Amino acid sequence: MKVGLLIQNNLWFCPYVKIYTSLFDEWGVNYDLIYWNRDGNHNENTSITYNKPDSHGKLGKLLGYWNYCQFLKNTIKEHDYDRLIVFSPQIGIFMADFLKQKYHGRYIFDYRDLSIEQYIFLKKSFIRLLGNSYANVISSPGFKRCLPKHFNYYISHNFISKNVIRALSHKPINIPDKPITVLTIGGIRIDANPQIIEALGNKADIKLEFVGRGFGSDTLKDIVNKKGFRNISFEGYYDKTDEPGIIEKSSFLNIYYPNWLSHETAMSNRFYNSLIYRRPMIVTKGQIQGDYCEQYNLGLAIDDTENLDSKLKVWLENTNLEEYQDNCIRLLNVFLEDDKQFKSMLHRFVKCSDLTKAYN
Repeated sequence: MKVGLLIQNNLWFCPYVKIYTSLFDEWGVNYDLIYWNRDGNHNENTSITYNKPDSHGKLGKLLGYWNYCQFLKNTIKEHDYDRLIVFSPQIGIFMADFLKQKYHGRYIFDYRDLSIEQYIFLKKSFIRLLGNSYANVISSPGFKRCLPKHFNYYISHNFISKNVIRALSHKPINIPDKPITVLTIGGIRIDANPQIIEALGNKADIKLEFVGRGFGSDTLKDIVNKKGFRNISFEGYYDKTDEPGIIEKSSFLNIYYPNWLSHETAMSNRFYNSLIYRRPMIVTKGQIQGDYCEQYNLGLAIDDTENLDSKLKVWLENTNLEEYQDNCIRLLNVFLEDDKQFKSMLHRFVKCSDLTKAYN
């Protein structure tokens, strides 16, 4: 039994792949990681890598995915995998016919971002992809607003369950309040970060930190330099093992996004890190992360960044931090129930010699 994981980006940008590989390692499942080294920073020695730079423009990106999928098909034929995990609608749609012909009922489709499947002319291919899978996995219940209603979906939250269970046993954690440090960690995009920068630049007793790498880093640095903001810092690539220590030095996690449908429905890695490490979040009101934030009092759900520095201080002053951390634990326990169902399905998928479709 050997499983191929078809990944659309550098592994550093796809931490959710570890959800699968950690379980496969635990269960003794043989697997290959096959990924597209899109930014040239190849540092994985145990993977099969497609080394072509990412293209620019919509047509260029579509052509890039088309070429990568040809590479994937050739790799799959060469290694003759028993099962596949297909990440991203781009890969799934371009390979929908191949998957139907060669892997009907023998692949899992994992969906974590809205993408090209929202185009009307690709809907049929996307439905074909969903209909021929063993199971379809989503990372946020918010995606159900935009996906075909007649399919069932397992939820695989963006966390490693062992880390969550370990976090649940921790005693209450102190939150630094002088200075108040707002952290953006992971993939650095432009998104709504210019508004955060404008709102918190040179504000008294406030620090704003960007830790990670991404296509938005240089643009954000230019904004900071032009404005002369001295309380904003940028650090690039970091080892994932250092992530807990970086987060624990912060006061708030910045998860404030623009009101785009893709952002309204998704739940980010930072959202889960906020719960696991019990650092209050800054999120957008009305988005699914904002809904959870308000329901469980997990931080600030805001319409805009006006007077954000004052709102941060008021939240810390007026919030019972012990109750806040209990709320984090309550929501994590809800998510762990989703995780149990997902893991049970995945175990059947890799351990049963005679697969029957879970649904569809």
